[in-house]
Amino acid sequence: MLVDSHAHIDTSRFHADREAVISAAFEGRVTRIVDPGCDLASSQFALSLAKAHPGNVFAGVGTHPHDATTYTDEVGLQYRQMAREPEVVAIGEFGLDYFRMLSPREVQRAVFCAHLELARECDLPCIIHVRDSHDDVLELLRTHGKGLRGVFHCFSGNVAQAEECLSFEDFMLSFAGPLTRQGNALPEVARMVPLDRVLVETDSPYLIPQPLRARRNEPLFVKYVAEKLAAIRSMTFEEIAQVTTANAVRLFGLGE
Repeated sequence: MLVDSHAHIDTSRFHADREAVISAAFEGRVTRIVDPGCDLASSQFALSLAKAHPGNVFAGVGTHPHDATTYTDEVGLQYRQMAREPEVVAIGEFGLDYFRMLSPREVQRAVFCAHLELARECDLPCIIHVRDSHDDVLELLRTHGKGLRGVFHCFSGNVAQAEECLSFEDFMLSFAGPLTRQGNALPEVARMVPLDRVLVETDSPYLIPQPLRARRNEPLFVKYVAEKLAAIRSMTFEEIAQVTTANAVRLFGLGE
């Protein structure tokens, strides 16, 4: 039993076989999938998928930093209305991305703060994207995020950065395909993160885990991330599956 805590199954790369991909995940013991929106349209589609798969697919609503220039007060109002639906379990994906800089820095920061306020109003966890923006994300969280909960999705930093993120007591770290690859600090991070604050995800259709050579990631493949995490922690796959599932259920309110 696993939860893929972050998978963009609403994207066009799944249009040809989306239902088959979802079925394959469920048959492979991935019992629940959280699909975070990246803009208004994808948030709406994620919600429609969640309604079509009650109890198995859940939605987040939010605007990705790449699309921050598309965020308006009206979009925020629509997110607020959508967040009343029981299938919406998070605000996000939102954050700061200074690697590609597809939206101006100040726009990203303003939209980040708007999402924090939305999460507070809706009493929902945050799904936060951080890329080359660690210091600014933590600065804004310290200033505007007191009392909030959530996850730093697809964590990619080092141990010191992980410790800073974990200083926010109600936030978790999520690992994806990069944990299975060479040449990063993630195994060290995975060894030190408290077990009650760790999630696994695919970030489908991106970040295919090794040793797969597929062209597209999908929720079924979250098992490879869980297997790697289990090996790093000297635990069984079943133990890691149980821990990460319990964490996702608790953070997102996914039922039993």
